[in-house]
Amino acid sequence: MTGPRSVEEVNSILLFNCVFFGSLAWLASAAVVAESDGWWYELGQFGLTVAGIVLFWIAWWLDERRQTREALRVAGPAVAILSIWVTSVHAVLF
Repeated sequence: MTGPRSVEEVNSILLFNCVFFGSLAWLASAAVVAESDGWWYELGQFGLTVAGIVLFWIAWWLDERRQTREALRVAGPAVAILSIWVTSVHAVLF
């Protein structure tokens, strides 16, 4: 049995879990939104969804390569895209 995990390893596992389960949640809610009426809900939000998920995975990948500053630079716009997406589809989701 190995010793306790390092802080970096625990942070890496936590970030992966957040990105993975966040991607699943985002895709599930995007599927619900896509069933709504209107071009924005059917097609327009797809670009924001894909862009946000891709940026989060890029941020995770950079963090795994110990490029934390670059990961944060990519994760910032991903969070902004997520907030724009949620505010534009909140009427359907909530």
